[in-house]
Amino acid sequence: MNEYSFQRVSESNVDDLSSIYIDAFAKELNIEEFKKKQHTNEFGDSYIGFIAYDEHNQPAAFYGVYPCRIEYQGKYYLAAQSGDTMTHSAHTGKGLFTHLALKTYAYCRENGFHLVFGFPNENSYPGFIKKLGWSHFDDLTPYLIRVKCLPWIRLKNTFKLPQALHTKWCHFVLNRMKKGTPFKSSCLASEIAVVDHSAEFFNYKTYGENYLIQLKGINVWLKLADRFLIIGDIDKCSETEFINTIHALKKIAFKMGLPHLRFHTSSNTWGESMFIKQGVPMQVKYPVGGINFTNEIPLEKLKFTGADNDTF
Repeated sequence: MNEYSFQRVSESNVDDLSSIYIDAFAKELNIEEFKKKQHTNEFGDSYIGFIAYDEHNQPAAFYGVYPCRIEYQGKYYLAAQSGDTMTHSAHTGKGLFTHLALKTYAYCRENGFHLVFGFPNENSYPGFIKKLGWSHFDDLTPYLIRVKCLPWIRLKNTFKLPQALHTKWCHFVLNRMKKGTPFKSSCLASEIAVVDHSAEFFNYKTYGENYLIQLKGINVWLKLADRFLIIGDIDKCSETEFINTIHALKKIAFKMGLPHLRFHTSSNTWGESMFIKQGVPMQVKYPVGGINFTNEIPLEKLKFTGADNDTF
């Protein structure tokens, strides 16, 4: 490890991540979006993570987290979501992932963070559990609701249509909807800890392209994909209101040529109880894990929807 130096990520060096990202993921990093994602001052601090540089001062790896507030038993706690992790192929197997994560966690402990949580993929999962001491305490289940329509993806592939055409049409459809207002996580309940869906949180999440709309008084947080209209979260409501909202969403998805509604939620939540009656749970589940620094919030009390993921 002596051949590497380590710097906290900052406004002045964040551009260095582009070369690691291209090598690790075979695509360009949207650096402006990434910078917006780092601006988390409303939750306590910004730019939390570390970059490793090799002996030639070339960027080699990065690990970072994104602060948020957790609401639990009427109180609010500073926490962070484990986010972007990347290592250049020339530097894999050197222990950089573990070293950078531990430096980041030490910073979090020293600066009042109660815990770090995340949704590790199959590649990073073993490292989080075996090397960083994470607990795997729940899973996110994706639910699909079928929409009968002529799928955009089929038109795109058949007629070689540009993606921009569909994006523009979807913008048009969603921008005609009534604007929604920020709402509490649908997972919120007695003895349940959730990410605080404050107005600041909704404003922060505009680093990605998503839509907050209102359908007959029910707020819905949406994001687009080629095959899905993704429901990040939905205002907790009665079952009748929920069914009516799903019908309205299916009409919107039909207009946009999206053959499925998709929603992710933790186990034993209001969202699970609603979607299991209207949709089909997918076979795949996505692990939820974390590490606790203070134990003031038991990890098993944490519940999430897809909107809580930094990729939403």
